[in-house]
Amino acid sequence: MRTLFHRFLISRPNKPKNPLLKMVLSVLGLFFLFGVCVFAIVVGVFMLISSFLLKLVGKKMARRSNTTGSVLEAEYTVIK
Repeated sequence: MRTLFHRFLISRPNKPKNPLLKMVLSVLGLFFLFGVCVFAIVVGVFMLISSFLLKLVGKKMARRSNTTGSVLEAEYTVIK
């Protein structure tokens, strides 16, 4: 069993020898890399927009709660 795992860990995939297959795999790799980068940029922009909108909504909610006119009354004692 140990030798089986040892073979999997040591084995390295060989590069394809066919030039057309090399080119196709290279182009697929570049498309995958481009897709990951575009996905990361879209997610980052979405996060920025959502944080901006959440800040706007939070400010509006804070204004509404302050305009109700409710006053918090309390008694205070000074402790020395």
